[in-house]
Amino acid sequence: MSQQPFLILTLFLCSIMAPMAISPAMIATADEVVVCCDSETVDLHLLGSASSGTLSPFSQKLADVSQMATISNSINEEEEVGSWTLNSIWTGSYPSDTWTLSIPYEVSNAGGAQINATVTITAGSITLGEAFTSDSFLQPGEGTINFDIDVDQGVLSNPIKVKLTAGTIVFNVPAPDAKLELKWGSSDDDAILTATIPLLELKLLDPEIEGTNVYLPLIIDSPWGMETLAHSDSITMKVNGIELTDDPIETAVGNAVRITWTWAGASGGIENINVEVIFNLQTSGPTLSGSSTFEIETFDTGGGTGSYYPPDEPLRTNGDGSPLHITSNMELESVNGKLKLSRITTIEVDGEMAFWMRWGMDHIGDDNPLLSPVLGYFNAGAVGEAERVSRFIEPVEVDEFERQLSNLATVYLASGMSIDAEELLGSLRDFETIGIELDLQGEDAVVTHPLTLKFSTTEYVEDGKGIDLIRSFIVVQPAPIWADYKLEVNAKTTASTSFSAATLRESKDLTFKHSRLPWGEILSLEGDNIPQNEDFTLSINPTSSPVHSPAPLFILVVMTFLAGWWIALRMTAKRHRRWLYGEAVLILVVAAIHYFAFPALFVAGSIATVVIIWWFTAIISPRRLDIAEIDDPVIPSIPCPACSTSNPVGSNERPFRFPCNGCGRVIKLVA
Repeated sequence: MSQQPFLILTLFLCSIMAPMAISPAMIATADEVVVCCDSETVDLHLLGSASSGTLSPFSQKLADVSQMATISNSINEEEEVGSWTLNSIWTGSYPSDTWTLSIPYEVSNAGGAQINATVTITAGSITLGEAFTSDSFLQPGEGTINFDIDVDQGVLSNPIKVKLTAGTIVFNVPAPDAKLELKWGSSDDDAILTATIPLLELKLLDPEIEGTNVYLPLIIDSPWGMETLAHSDSITMKVNGIELTDDPIETAVGNAVRITWTWAGASGGIENINVEVIFNLQTSGPTLSGSSTFEIETFDTGGGTGSYYPPDEPLRTNGDGSPLHITSNMELESVNGKLKLSRITTIEVDGEMAFWMRWGMDHIGDDNPLLSPVLGYFNAGAVGEAERVSRFIEPVEVDEFERQLSNLATVYLASGMSIDAEELLGSLRDFETIGIELDLQGEDAVVTHPLTLKFSTTEYVEDGKGIDLIRSFIVVQPAPIWADYKLEVNAKTTASTSFSAATLRESKDLTFKHSRLPWGEILSLEGDNIPQNEDFTLSINPTSSPVHSPAPLFILVVMTFLAGWWIALRMTAKRHRRWLYGEAVLILVVAAIHYFAFPALFVAGSIATVVIIWWFTAIISPRRLDIAEIDDPVIPSIPCPACSTSNPVGSNERPFRFPCNGCGRVIKLVA
């Protein structure tokens, strides 16, 4: 009896520890080691208008069009040019240093300008420093004004504000329209404040162990949140000096970003590893780096997916965007007197987006309130607890995803994948049928592996009414969801239907082809490395009109050519035909016009032009000499002795008797 309490306590502890042994990665402690960073030099770009400008370390935010402040008259009193604010900063100490403000300018219609200007930099209520230009002479044309601001060491507070004020400006040899323009905010006119300030913290967490896999998390904590990852230049992790090349998994931790790499190079058992992270916020900026040594113990337990499975919803982009390949095959046909358009559109996804989609499918029916709304729209359906969050996508999850996506396609594609469904697929309200298939491409684990969504749709379109077959469908995001994408559209008609007036508008990065054969038209639209902000519209005017349809139009072309050629031959029956035969090559011109699917009116006009050319040539062709001699032979004649009527002698035979054409008497020729 004395051992019973001890036995109960032992069983109780075992029941607590058992779940912990199942998934070490899910319960590992996350002690933080701050490995970076003190104050570093950074370029802050001046953005926005003069009255409400901002500062940003990300050149991706530069606009296409410059902002500017124009001074067209000489001034003798202080005038504010503009002010720019960095509202969110990483508070901390900064060293004594010289900050530099560089701002482009242009002096026009004058021999130059003398300017006195002041730059004032504040942080919160504290003035960090000021700089002046004393009677600086600006050369005519374009240039850059530089201000060097001496800053004493201190501790930053929100916000940092840069104010530019012009004092005296005097134009040298000015014309009536002389002016000075100060420019900023675009890649062509990039005004920059170079400052040495605290930027962010890089924190390495304790590695998480799952069998032989070691998951190495990094926290990037900065005042710019997700933009730090989205707009940064590069980030690299090394273990024992060897770079990890597999794609990491990114998740949000409040306003910070957690990036987790998988390392599969452990030797087993207990060992020490050195983990180093290298981070470049800007291409031309400093390299931020740090490292730490961890003691780990791995176990050869087997199982798992070989990739980190985050408990929180992963990010959809790391800032570079994921690969995307769109293929669309279409067919236009006439069914029971109506035009039917069938489409099969496949969306092949890879990278971060493929991982996010797989992770979301494994959480169908999850009631976690932290899920994004687009994943929360899916209900459990037939998916049970055994399949949910299993790290694998079971057939029942595939079935539920396909079934529910038929109703959620518009919102899932738009909110989840940044794809406008109606611009890519057509109006879902007009579809007669819609089928959705998911292809995991041979990998059912929740890992970074490509997958494909296939949409099969049919709809009836109005004969003769123009429609947009496909338009630019990427919803542009500040942090791009997609990298440059690939698009392939192939469409065909039957012999009795036509993509009349097919036109590609606005695009510069796509290749468009449209051809017409007797058995149908073929249309293709292709592009590779297409930027996500590419604008294009492919429009058609579907019709079953015999004048436009391939087979009837081809028959009309052939019959018109045969008729025109036959008439031309009849017209040249007694004339030379060498010029007419030479002009037969014009048939190839019309054939090319027909093949490249020019409008039916244009085809008709070309045929009419060719036939008229043939007929005109037939008219002006010279008569053949041999035909003229046969038509007009020299026939001798003799007058009648009785009535003097001239009678032709049509034979050389002698003696030759023939009646007179006048009196009818028989005339006899003997010699």
